[in-house]
Amino acid sequence: MNRESVTVALIGLTTLEALGVRYMLLDEDRVKVVTYDDFPEFSPFSESADAYVVSCDCFVRNLDFFLPRKVKTVTVGRDAMKGERLIGASSDESDISHLLSDLVSSLRESDENPGDLSVREKEVLRLIAAGKINKEIADELCISVNTVISHRKNISVKLGIKSASGLSLYAMMNGLI
Repeated sequence: MNRESVTVALIGLTTLEALGVRYMLLDEDRVKVVTYDDFPEFSPFSESADAYVVSCDCFVRNLDFFLPRKVKTVTVGRDAMKGERLIGASSDESDISHLLSDLVSSLRESDENPGDLSVREKEVLRLIAAGKINKEIADELCISVNTVISHRKNISVKLGIKSASGLSLYAMMNGLI
């Protein structure tokens, strides 16, 4: 897709956090930053954003929205909520800059939306959510176990979710089961 311009939504951040993130994104070419006080204010414009920088509280209160978009989301808050895309009180400027730069770069270079699953991947995801093991999925779909494993890896990469329980939650929240 090679995006020319990227829109980053800042949601639920304090004024200082929003100013800091906005300042860090000034170095990035063609990045539009839009700030929202809370999720209800952001919700009508959710389709216009390519990436999200949100408070931990906002992320947790709106899991149904952010969980499927986890790979495009950075959280800001307490270090107690450890995560690979977290800006915490102990984060230094270079780490934050690198994290935001990687987020923008990954959006520009992505060939497809991470949440876009193929029809077969959705079938595999439904069966994972139903509690089936790889062999049972392979037998039901008439494919090899290796193919099922490949589909599981692709699903995990696209959604940014590694556990079977997380995949099941995603399937439920997106009407796949």
